[in-house]
Amino acid sequence: MKRQISMKKFAQTFESLKTQFMQNADLEKKFSKQMLLETQRFSKENFTAERREDFRRLHIVCIDPDGAKDHDDAISVEETKDGYVLGVHIADVSHFVKAGSALDAEAKERGYTQYLPWTAVPMLPDTLSADLCSLKENENRFSFSCIISLDRKCKIRKYRFTKGLIKVSRSITYKQAMDLFEKKDREICLLARVAAGLKRHREESGTMEMDSTEYQCEFSKKGEPLRIVPRKSVQSNSWIEECMLAANKCCALELQKRKLNGIYRIHEAPAPQDIAELMQTEPNLFFGSPIDPSKLLKNYTDKNSQDKRIFELYKHLVKKAKGSPILTNKILRSMKKAQYSPESLGHFALHWKDYAHFTSPIRRYSDLWCHRELCGNKGHGAKNIGHELCEHLNEAEIKNQKTERKAMKLCASYLLQNQIGQTFKGEIQGIEEFGVFISISSDTVALADGLVHLRDIPGDFYLYNETRGILVGKRTGKTFKRGDRVTVKLINVNPVKGENDFEIVSSPWQKQKHEKKNRRFGRK
Repeated sequence: MKRQISMKKFAQTFESLKTQFMQNADLEKKFSKQMLLETQRFSKENFTAERREDFRRLHIVCIDPDGAKDHDDAISVEETKDGYVLGVHIADVSHFVKAGSALDAEAKERGYTQYLPWTAVPMLPDTLSADLCSLKENENRFSFSCIISLDRKCKIRKYRFTKGLIKVSRSITYKQAMDLFEKKDREICLLARVAAGLKRHREESGTMEMDSTEYQCEFSKKGEPLRIVPRKSVQSNSWIEECMLAANKCCALELQKRKLNGIYRIHEAPAPQDIAELMQTEPNLFFGSPIDPSKLLKNYTDKNSQDKRIFELYKHLVKKAKGSPILTNKILRSMKKAQYSPESLGHFALHWKDYAHFTSPIRRYSDLWCHRELCGNKGHGAKNIGHELCEHLNEAEIKNQKTERKAMKLCASYLLQNQIGQTFKGEIQGIEEFGVFISISSDTVALADGLVHLRDIPGDFYLYNETRGILVGKRTGKTFKRGDRVTVKLINVNPVKGENDFEIVSSPWQKQKHEKKNRRFGRK
């Protein structure tokens, strides 16, 4: 029996939904009185070059997304007779947030700035994150700078870390940076040349470029969702990314060299069982691989993140999946999640032995920790605190990412509430014993998730085959598996939970049956 479609209009306004979401997610935008008192003493900060290296003579550019308020990184590039000097100037948050302070305790507890489609819940009070620490145009600001000497091919020759005083010459968006590049602006073109050299050298050393798509919600002037669209990335995004990668690598190398109590960003190699599962579900990805996966798995363990064999295999998989978000997503699911560790265990996707986070101390506590270590602050305590902190930050990161995804689902359900009863092209993303998870798209929602309960699959009674990860019809033997394309009808939405319910109205085998029938009767 088909379920009756719920045509009930959702009564809550988007404003009330946001309020309820923030309460359910336990997101607190306000800071304690003690913290605000600590920030008040910085209100008349005198930004001078005393005990700092003065970089104000340099042309320094800050490039951020449109609407950004916390500007925590800026770049300078100088050309020399034998190469370049790249300056990665990062907001000196450690000057203001001291270990053991109320500000530090709250920043550590939050771990990150929580980004939502409609707002951001900062790790630090606005007085710091959007003002005193933010690298604003034409204003003196304290920096913790990584100065990197590059040869003509943009290979790192040497680097140093220093406390600095900077004045950003231009604060622009990624789009404005591209406009300047097209107009042959000298400084922007120099930055683009160095970034391209850094990327070229990184690719020659070995790297894995994942072709993944991120989504964003666009809002009306009244603050209500208009549409969910793929996030656009322009070439200037990669310029900043390459510079940040270089500085982060130097940070890890310096922590190692000086045997400091660092926090490293690690990415372990994929587990053997996850590779085997991917081989079973997507064997075509492995065709033509330079590494025989069957032979590899006979003696492979995931203990070495720098195992060249597994890296070359995954480079092949990523290349084969290019242009297919679903296949790319399956490869990502077969890989382990990057996390923090007090030990430098390597980064699999980057194929680097040493990597850490240095470039975003306004919005990530791990970066603030590394800053303190590099500048000789020994207020962190015993070494085992690093282990405890990494566990906390890893848990906070997972919570942060889940909250961000739930917020995007809320926006998607809010947009879909006026489309109940409509049909969509969908694709099966996963199968459980209670139903099928699908993704759909429409004119207003580029991507939305939903669930088809077993009772809403027509024509048979379906059983879940856990071993094969498929649904099998008890009477017909018809199957549903991950990756199948189906047509579904939206029957209910719940914006509070960000949940959408669908029923399947046609499937691949139904379509094949219909086409066979048409051929039988000579219909086209």
